[in-house]
Amino acid sequence: MSNALPPFKSLLAFDAAARLGSFSKAAEELSLTQSAVSQQLLKLEESVGQSLFFRNGKGVGLTAAGELLHETVRETLARLYAGLDSIEPYKNKESLLIACPADFAQGWLMPRVDAMRRAHPGIEIWFITERPVREIDRIDVDLVISRRPIHTADVECAPLLEDYSVALCGVQTAEKIGQTPYPKVLEGAPLLMLENEPLWGDRLSAAALKKVRITRGATLDDSRLLLEATIREQGISFMSHAVAAQAIAEKRVRMLAQVPTVSRPRFWLMRTRLTPRTPFANVAFQWLLKAA
Repeated sequence: MSNALPPFKSLLAFDAAARLGSFSKAAEELSLTQSAVSQQLLKLEESVGQSLFFRNGKGVGLTAAGELLHETVRETLARLYAGLDSIEPYKNKESLLIACPADFAQGWLMPRVDAMRRAHPGIEIWFITERPVREIDRIDVDLVISRRPIHTADVECAPLLEDYSVALCGVQTAEKIGQTPYPKVLEGAPLLMLENEPLWGDRLSAAALKKVRITRGATLDDSRLLLEATIREQGISFMSHAVAAQAIAEKRVRMLAQVPTVSRPRFWLMRTRLTPRTPFANVAFQWLLKAA
């Protein structure tokens, strides 16, 4: 079997004809003559050694081999078009690619985007939140916000925001609890846990809590879900102030001031020391530091 791939034009013609059930409609979509489309499809059938179409009234249908091939071609073209869409921001010199944790983007960064856009009309902001970034590739990212600073010669790293864990609950729960002192206040509602912080920010290991009747309400693996459960009056959470900042400002949750806070690793803002992909990267760097 030959490893040579069929011509790309033939695959485009094949996909159009398969979707539309017509060589003439495929030709119209591709701005080609019907003869040109027929020639492309003939080359494709010769390349794969299979008949891919059969006549079906005024149009054409796919053979079994054609159906199998079209499934692959359709999926491949969809991924190709998605890939082309994903690199759109690199053509726009007024775009900004920020890599940061998703919960930080939701709780602290997103509420400030409108102000950034007012200060810099026309800016297009892309958030990269699916994976942690440990280096700045000027093609993939302009700025990085993380609790883990990047210490390399070509990266400038500046402290952005101090953070700490706070006890939070819904408005109704706060009214019910009132000014009950710590640690007795923790008996007022179930505790909501993060999966990676099963001791509630190490509070549950404190000697002062040994005689307190603790009820565990839920354990969640995402701080955004933890915040949502808190807003919905499902219990008391202990989480990042930066992540909950907007919900606190909007009074959807209340802080329990009687519960001592715990320091968390600060957030760092990073940019390349080399020439950035877009001049706006340096402008946004300074803007974010001022906003923090």
